[in-house]
Amino acid sequence: MAWCRNAAVWTALLVFGALSGSDALKLGINWETGFESSGLQWKSPLPGETERYLIASFPKDFKISYARLPDPTWRPLIVHNLSNPAALAVDEQNMRLFVADPTASKVFWYQLKVLPSKFLVTEGLQHVAAENMIAKGMAVSQAGDLFISGRVVASPPLTGHSAIYKQAADGLEAAAPLKRLWTAGDGSWIPVLNADGAPATSEPMSPSTPEIYQPGPVAVDMFTLYWGNAIKGNASALVRGPQTVPAPLPGGAAAPKSKAGAHALANNLQAVTGLTITSSGIFYAGRPVQGRPGIFALRSEDSLNGCAADDHCVHRVAQVSNPVDMCWDGDATLFIADAGSGAVLSVPSSTASRHAVVKVAEALGVHAITMLTVPSMATKVTGLGVALVSAVASLLSSV
Repeated sequence: MAWCRNAAVWTALLVFGALSGSDALKLGINWETGFESSGLQWKSPLPGETERYLIASFPKDFKISYARLPDPTWRPLIVHNLSNPAALAVDEQNMRLFVADPTASKVFWYQLKVLPSKFLVTEGLQHVAAENMIAKGMAVSQAGDLFISGRVVASPPLTGHSAIYKQAADGLEAAAPLKRLWTAGDGSWIPVLNADGAPATSEPMSPSTPEIYQPGPVAVDMFTLYWGNAIKGNASALVRGPQTVPAPLPGGAAAPKSKAGAHALANNLQAVTGLTITSSGIFYAGRPVQGRPGIFALRSEDSLNGCAADDHCVHRVAQVSNPVDMCWDGDATLFIADAGSGAVLSVPSSTASRHAVVKVAEALGVHAITMLTVPSMATKVTGLGVALVSAVASLLSSV
């Protein structure tokens, strides 16, 4: 029974941090393969690790696939009822995947689940998050609110008006009407229009901004909304604005020019195709006014005011032939979908320095990517810890 007592004690020490994995190996314990002396098996990752699921859309194949990193193998996630899967976004807290389908003029969402086998699946039901919407980019806030860039499909004069919309988390289940936040315009207040083009007098107006031409990718942090113009026109390439907009003044006065309004951050690209916010700054991708396509960054200290006048604070991070989307793993890696090489690439996200890209997975025909990170089974130790404490007490008392 001595090995039982030792195994129990070592297990408790490992779980509660008194013994490191390297110390355990010195004692003949292998955390991955089990207890050498007892034959007990432990296959889960070390506590504190996360599972990373890279999710990608492949419009030509009408499907959404995922790869459980670091394994580059793509596995099917959604293969039915999508005519043109494009932009993606993930709500990690609520385990929701959002998929834009421009051909169907809808944004769908799916409930995600990680099986004990570590396979990623949906619950099988397709929910509608937004209708009559041709979405170009999407992002989810920590509160679960969905932000969409694109245009509403409706009768003139609304058709063709590019804007950024918000679907509150509590409106997703019922597919509530979208709230329009920012609209392409000259800075005046724009009334919300009905499907027939007449003003909807029951709805508040929304501010327009010349910093929207044709918005593409969007991103959010705690309080701020960021967007890149997929076609820049006379607007700036990279812009920030608040996630909520003020109510219009009586008489439809011009939209505010203060911090409550949109603010240009960078102007070095003629088309922004990817955008993500990391702990070290803002990373974005696209085609520059001069030079080759690539990945660019604003350090965190420059993310408030930017440098749209001369782009002196913009850093080129990597050269990529045709970046179409990007995402962050929440740690230290930036992932880039490169349609030019037909692959997903990666670079470190800890600095805005120049880096060489690393191929993560073949991805011919990829359009968009997003990342789902979930705690490994080993990190969910509430019940496990109680069980181990009980096991330790039981074993020690029986010896």
